[in-house]
Amino acid sequence: MVHHIWDAYPHIQKNLYRVKEIMISEMTVIHPSVKVKILDYINAPGKYVRAGLCLLFSADEQGNIPEGKLYLAAYIELLHLATLIHDDVIDEADNRRGITAIHKTYSNRIAIYAGDYLLAYANRLALKGIELLDITKEDATITNLNLLERLLAGELAQLMNQFRPEMTMKDYLKQIKGKTAFLFAIACQIGAWRPKASKKMGRIAFNLGQQVGMAFQISDDLIDYRLSQEKSGKPHMQDIQNGIYTAPYLFAKSLSNDFKDYLETIDIKDLNDDQLMAIYHLIEESGAFKKTEELIDKFLNKAFINLEKLKISDTNQMKLFLAQLMNRQF
Repeated sequence: MVHHIWDAYPHIQKNLYRVKEIMISEMTVIHPSVKVKILDYINAPGKYVRAGLCLLFSADEQGNIPEGKLYLAAYIELLHLATLIHDDVIDEADNRRGITAIHKTYSNRIAIYAGDYLLAYANRLALKGIELLDITKEDATITNLNLLERLLAGELAQLMNQFRPEMTMKDYLKQIKGKTAFLFAIACQIGAWRPKASKKMGRIAFNLGQQVGMAFQISDDLIDYRLSQEKSGKPHMQDIQNGIYTAPYLFAKSLSNDFKDYLETIDIKDLNDDQLMAIYHLIEESGAFKKTEELIDKFLNKAFINLEKLKISDTNQMKLFLAQLMNRQF
């Protein structure tokens, strides 16, 4: 099932089904039970934002997308899925995409190895995509040789920053830039690649993706505070309970003495429902939610500037799509 956010782009929707087919059909050498669980993740409702953006920038004026780009979109999506499985172990999450998380079905060790398998599997699909596109050795750097290193460094940074009271906004932005935003950047750069395309256009696409990724992650962190589990797909205010301090929390600490004073009176590692609600109301009263929205808009506006530079068709439609994506208007 492909999410209806792509209804406005039927050619992307159609090709995302092909991406899913590749992810499923190319999978080999894995324990049957673990494979069934991974297939559950792939077939569960997902937005496929990163793969979809890769395809959006891959399509020609007639909406055609080379097969090699489909393999590279599958590569991007599998990298993302691997990080989700790892994240769920760290966060001790029970569910993902409406299904029981793999570490709950089996164990943390099996989940970690399943995520590691997906990282290796993703690289195999990337190599096949490069081969199908007949990409030169020089241009093969569009898949970014240190992508896995950057993603895992981002995961490590988040883990090392858990429950760190001196966490700053600079630390937070650096953390999501190295993890979420970098994968968005590579997705857009891969999509925008064409034979004999200038390196300048590649850099613009990379920067565009990075800015979209920053806005998307910050909006996701805002949703963690604002939406219920039924709407967001994960428990309400999960981040703060896991010691992950994001933009709303960090803004509130800088804006509100009442919030800082309240934090001194509670055990942040063992919050009850009343304390969570008190934290929510103090963050809301501080104006931190509004500051977070402004930060999202800042990155999104930077992305729009780079979108204009790419000179693609339907720029206004894509701006609307990205704005709706940040506001989860679907």
